[in-house]
Parts: sequence; C-alpha cells; structure tokens
Amino acid sequence: MKRRLFFWLEKLKIAPGERKAISGLLVLLVILGGLNLALSPSVPFEDGDYLELERQFDERTAMLEAEEEKLMAQYFPRSEKQIAGAQIDTVSDDSTSNEEADDTEKKVEETNDNVDTERINVNKANREALEALPGIGPTYAKRIIKYRDENGEFESFEELKNIKGIAQKRLDKLIPFIKLKDSE
Repeated sequence: MKRRLFFWLEKLKIAPGERKAISGLLVLLVILGGLNLALSPSVPFEDGDYLELERQFDERTAMLEAEEEKLMAQYFPRSEKQIAGAQIDTVSDDSTSNEEADDTEKKVEETNDNVDTERINVNKANREALEALPGIGPTYAKRIIKYRDENGEFESFEELKNIKGIAQKRLDKLIPFIKLKDSE
C-alpha cells in the first residue's frame, strides 16, 4: 500500500516539502471542522430582544398606515354618497362594443339619479374643476380640454379613453365623479 501511494505521489510530481504542507493543512482542516461541529452556535438575541424589535416595528407600521390614510383622505375624500356611486359595474374589456358602452352609460345615469352627489360635467368643467378629480392632474386636465376643444363635447364615457394616458382602469375610477350632461 505504501508503495502504491509513493508511486502515485511520484506521478503527481509533488515535492516532499509540498507534501508536508498539504498534509498539515488537511490535518488542520479536519481539526477545525471537528471543533466547529462540537461547539453549538451562539444565539444572537434572546426572546425578549425580539419582542422589543417586533413592538417597534408594529408601532412604525401603524404610524405609516395612519399617514397613508390621512393622505388618501386628503386627495380622495369619500363620503357615503360617493361610495354608493363608486359601486358602478363597468366593463373592463378594452374592446367594448357600442351597446356595452351604452349599457355602462345607462348604469351611470341611473346611479346619478339615485345618488345626490356633486359630479363634474367634463364637457363644461374648467381646468381647476378637472384637476379636483381623482387621478387627474394639470397635464390630464389640459389634455381633456384640448380634446374637447378639437372634437366637441364628449358623447360617451368611453370617448375619454381617446385621451393619452386614460385607459379603462383610470376611467373606472373617474366615472363615479363625472357626468356628461347637466341635470335637467
């Protein structure tokens, strides 16, 4: 056995000094590996420390949620009347036909009759009134007015999707707050 090991090492052309160094490193590796397994890992925190961190996390989360609710209430005030108006069933498919668009308008008009909210007429509103709508800023207000000036009054809510940046999702959010004609 010793001869085979010797001839194998000779084939590798390892010098005697290198053999001793490699053997020493292997012995050191085995010793350190055994010590690592024998020693149990230390626990960085006790249970009480984790409870304190969780409490601080919960406080910060509650504070951030309160700030978010305050901002949402500031920019999107919702009364009970508006909540009832927001429960309109709208078609979410972009390839809606004229009949489906008419059905959506009828539902909105029925909701207008049932809910006594102050809706903004997009055919007559100025820039400031349009900016008061949720999701409509100065840029969208200018686009709506420009489109209205170039193409005349909006005949349907779906026509608002012709304005750059207004897709079905934004339109669904706007419908409870807008109207096309003044009440008679």
